[in-house]
Amino acid sequence: MKKYIIILVCSLLGVVSCYDDDSHVATKLLNDIVIDGLKDTSAISCSTVLDLIPEVSGYSEEELSYAWYIYGGEFEKQTDKGYRTVQIDSVKNLSWAVDVKKGDYTLVFEVTNKESGYAVMEEVKLTVSTAFSRGFYILKETSDGNTDLDIYNEGNKQLMTNVLDGTQGDAMRGKPRNLSVIYEKAHVDPETAASGYTTTVFVGAGERDMACFRTEDLVKIFDRSTLLYGEMSEEEVPYCMATAGAHNFFFSSKGIRGDYAGMFGSEYTTGRLGYPKGNGASSFVQACDGRGLMFWNEQQHRLCYFAGDEVEEIEYMGGEIIWDDVRAIATGWNHLAGENTMWYMFESQNGQRYLVLINPKFEVVEVRRLSSSLHIANADIIAGNGLSSYSIYSVHNNQLYRYSLSEDASEVLLSLPGSIEGQITYLSDIYFGKSFDYIVIGTQAGDNYALYMYEIQGGQPYGEPVHVVKGNGKIKQVRYVSQSITWAMIPNYYAFTDYASMFGMGPDFPY
Repeated sequence: MKKYIIILVCSLLGVVSCYDDDSHVATKLLNDIVIDGLKDTSAISCSTVLDLIPEVSGYSEEELSYAWYIYGGEFEKQTDKGYRTVQIDSVKNLSWAVDVKKGDYTLVFEVTNKESGYAVMEEVKLTVSTAFSRGFYILKETSDGNTDLDIYNEGNKQLMTNVLDGTQGDAMRGKPRNLSVIYEKAHVDPETAASGYTTTVFVGAGERDMACFRTEDLVKIFDRSTLLYGEMSEEEVPYCMATAGAHNFFFSSKGIRGDYAGMFGSEYTTGRLGYPKGNGASSFVQACDGRGLMFWNEQQHRLCYFAGDEVEEIEYMGGEIIWDDVRAIATGWNHLAGENTMWYMFESQNGQRYLVLINPKFEVVEVRRLSSSLHIANADIIAGNGLSSYSIYSVHNNQLYRYSLSEDASEVLLSLPGSIEGQITYLSDIYFGKSFDYIVIGTQAGDNYALYMYEIQGGQPYGEPVHVVKGNGKIKQVRYVSQSITWAMIPNYYAFTDYASMFGMGPDFPY
């Protein structure tokens, strides 16, 4: 926070003759106004009253006047009078009902000596979110077998439950299938009919249902009937959506459809999608470079790559694995020591598991036939480590293991600090730039779930959980939603490079 001193010299002209030096005049006549007690903060729009109580010294309160101003965010283009363009209040202690749009703002507290005009101002950074625009989205199965979302805000450590039921009037029918985050998704605002771009979550439910919800307010902007220019055929299965290379991609059993996002899009776009490329896909989508996405084609039983032009098949002639005989069960991307490694795990019809390692040139560099004695070869829950360990996690017999991607292919049992309740049913490594990197353990006890988010040290859970979240239902997936990403090329690629510290993000789909 910076201080700026404004001295109105004209008020001093009547006494200049008493002194030889103008700067000496100011020093002698004016006390310093000192502002303390303010710090950067955050708020949730339309549900937060922001109370700021500054400490001001140098003059009595009767000698001073006060003003609060705001700039940035929705006022970014309002700068006619500099930072004084938008005034909030003219009191010392601010109590302000935050009713602005989500975004990054600056509050300015200005204190002025009434007689001389001498003024000091202090800046406070303010991040405004909505109840839905930031946090851990928890896709879950409800007690009656349907699909809903809980949202955990890590800032105020509060959990909102059953938000689809609360905002849409009902949960989505059928069990949950998939949850993914789409940044800068083009759409037409249903309230204003204007084109725009927004962060969206894709929710798959039942056998074929899907919907996209705007994370600012949980307004539904797409479903099966509105996502395509034409009608979605009854047999088409929506798998997921993902952001990469300034595109947003929709993966379904018919192939991949894409549209430009963010800075490369059009102000007249509707966000609806046309004909698909390729002839199949799945929910096993993986970030792999700055342009496109790798995915498993469930219909053709092939690993493929797509960047918006034509679908390319990833070839492997080694013979250790028969593609037509396997199904994908997990995928991940590891970035360690500047090297990116993508991996897929497959299982054959007789239960044999294979680990396929792929380099950034889309070359299969190794196929490992996993021994049945390994826990990872028998585990139902598998998740990658993205940033801190060249390894894969698995849960077998309610125990957490780490399998090494190195040549030794070793496997070790990991301990969970503290105590957890129930059976482990969910596992992931969720991170966002340098803000956090958590091993997330989900457990089930009856009809109640619990999430334990641990920091990572040496590739394993460290210390007591930073967050413990408890709710009702069965966890399917957890994704972190940020409101700070505005460039659609960023989330999948730069999460694994040094740019992460600059932009602050994490991947937005299976990893």
